[in-house]
Amino acid sequence: MIVEYKMHRNKQGNKIIPFFIADGGYYVDGNKLVGHTVNDGSYIPETLIVLDRDALITRVTNSGYKVYNPDTNEYDSGTAEEIEAHVDAFISKHD
Repeated sequence: MIVEYKMHRNKQGNKIIPFFIADGGYYVDGNKLVGHTVNDGSYIPETLIVLDRDALITRVTNSGYKVYNPDTNEYDSGTAEEIEAHVDAFISKHD
């Protein structure tokens, strides 16, 4: 499941990735991140925002997704097709 989450603090006050996130740290928006949850029966808070494909496309688009252009040696804004392909690859990574 793809969710939006916030970092947690351990007893020492350090920010850590929550135990229910298997792979995270993507598409940062302020203090909110996107990641894949664990799939091992662990507790996953019901308060997390679950992101479907359309919500993830919107988030990636709004984050200013860039694609490297070897012709200009610069990063250009991703097209709708590039963003959709990127999101589909991200979703399938943990299916």
